[in-house]
Parts: sequence; structure tokens; C-alpha cells
Amino acid sequence: MSPEKERLGVGIRGAGQVAYEHARAVNNNPHLHLAAVCSRTEDSARKLAAECEPKAKVYQKYDDLLSDPEVDIVSICMPNYLHAPEAIRALQAEKHLILEKPAAITFEGLEDLRSAARKVKTRSVVSFVARWHPMIKNLRSLLDREAIGNIYYTEVDYWHGIKKTFASYNWIRRKEFAGGAMITGGCHAADLARFLKGEIKEVFAYRCRVRDDFDYDTTLVASVQFQDGTVGKLSASLDGLNFPYQLNIDLLGTEGAIRDNRIYSRLLFPEQDDFVEISSPTLNSGAVHHHPFQQEIDNLTENILHDVPVLSDILDACKSVEIVLAIEKSAATGKPVTIEGK
Repeated sequence: MSPEKERLGVGIRGAGQVAYEHARAVNNNPHLHLAAVCSRTEDSARKLAAECEPKAKVYQKYDDLLSDPEVDIVSICMPNYLHAPEAIRALQAEKHLILEKPAAITFEGLEDLRSAARKVKTRSVVSFVARWHPMIKNLRSLLDREAIGNIYYTEVDYWHGIKKTFASYNWIRRKEFAGGAMITGGCHAADLARFLKGEIKEVFAYRCRVRDDFDYDTTLVASVQFQDGTVGKLSASLDGLNFPYQLNIDLLGTEGAIRDNRIYSRLLFPEQDDFVEISSPTLNSGAVHHHPFQQEIDNLTENILHDVPVLSDILDACKSVEIVLAIEKSAATGKPVTIEGK
């Protein structure tokens, strides 16, 4: 940021629920200001601007947002199928980037985004928001201390029954817009498996569904092998309409185990006779107002201003997306799929 510029300008692309959360996070950061809003309908953009920053410019055309010199950071809060192409355009315009997950919904889009990201020097963050969640911070700290020894089994589940009242219901139930159950939601499970354990080498998946209002299979499960030879399981389900949202984490290690916010560790508690609960909120809420967008956007800001490492930039996020694309491919073909990890 140049010395004469006191705050970085953020331009938000989209005007749905997540866009409002991004706008609030921007307003709460002293180094940022909401410079512009752009949506496919001018009325929705004006409504967001009026509520969050009346001085923000309102654009109907994305190109106008990208050409605004006051916009340093572009926040993309559009439906899944627009994430990769609109992110590429923002990168080409030399803007820093906040990108909602998933980063892409096809292998082609993924490779195009990777290529664009490697050509620029601007900074980015992708909303794998669980990485900034208090429970995950606690688990990562415990694992860094080898509290359960060497992990040999990793399991992460994303179970979110999408009801007709869900804000994105109209587009999320169509494959051409959402990509698939593992892509739109299960990407959180894949990303957490990578963040907590490591890189995945191969997947083998199955799929089914018990609802007819989606045009794709809404429950998938995959056996996975990590690069170090250990194994695990990832699952995603959008079918569960009659039980609460669940994001389950199970890690089995040579010196103990972790089950969500509970730990059994011979190293930490030599005389324990049951799991100990770690005092922190769990991940069991799909409501966007519970997501740590503030911490995510603050992290990017510190990365831009002070070179503090960001937890999930585009190139890292693409590795998580490649896993879920491979799982969808395996479920469709009935064959194992190798993760290239380019």
C-alpha cells in the first residue's frame, strides 16, 4: 500500500448473504474500506451498499469494478460456477483477491485458475473458513505438539441437509452451477483433511441420493490414501433434512485420538480414562454468520501489509478442490483417481 493511501479499497462482487458478511468484516478492519459493490442486479447492489457503506460506488458491470483504481481487493461472492472465471479476471486486473469456495467446479477451470495465479504477484485468500475456526486452531496446535503421536487414520464428514429455505437453494441444486455435493460442501472436508493431516495421493468413491429436487447425486463417500501411505475417509451429504448440520473430524494416532473437540492423549494426560473435551465452539453450524470471515479477511490484510502468511491462498486451495473433483470423477467412473497435485 502506498504511503499516501490510508486504507485499501475493497470491491465486493455479489450481494447475497456471504457478501454482507464480507462487507461487515471489511468495515471492522481499520486498514480497509468498502469502495464498491457490483451485482448482477443493480437493486441488490444498492441495497448492500446502503446498509453497509452508503459512500460505496455501485456497479452493474464487473469490468467497471475491475477498472476502478480505488478498488485494491476484489471479494467474489458469486455462485460456484463463476468463481474461477471471475477470479481469473480479477487476477488479470492485478487486484488482490478474496474468493469464496470452491475455487473451481471443473478440472479445466481449476487449471486455468492455477495458471492465472502463478502469473501475478498480487495476494489472495480462499474461504476455507474452517481453518480460522477456534476448534481447528486448537486441533492444529495439539497436532503440532504431537499430542496423539503419528496419525494413521483421518476422517472428515460434511453433512448439510439443504432445505428449500436455504438462501442458495435455487442454484445449488443444479450441477451446472454448484458442481456437485462433494465440490460445493465436501470441499471443506477435503481441505480440513489436508490442513490437519497432509496431502492425499488417491481416492476411490461411491455415491447415491435420496432426494429428487437436485439433478446430481447428493451423498458421496471416498476412501483416501495420503502420500505417506496412511488412510482415511471423506464424505459429503446434502440429503440430511431431518438432523442438524454436522462437520465431523476423527483422527487416530499412535499416542491417542481426536474426535471433534475431544481428545484422548497418553502424552498429555497419562492417567485419563476417557476423552477430555476441549472448551471451544464446534464446527456444527452451516449459518454464514457463524463463519470466521473476519479472521480470514484480517489474515489477507496482514498478508498484504506485513507479509504475514495467509492460511489458504489460491494455489493451496486448488489442491483441496482437485481432491473433490477427483472424488466426483471416481464416483462417476467407479475407478480410483490419482491426485496429481500440480
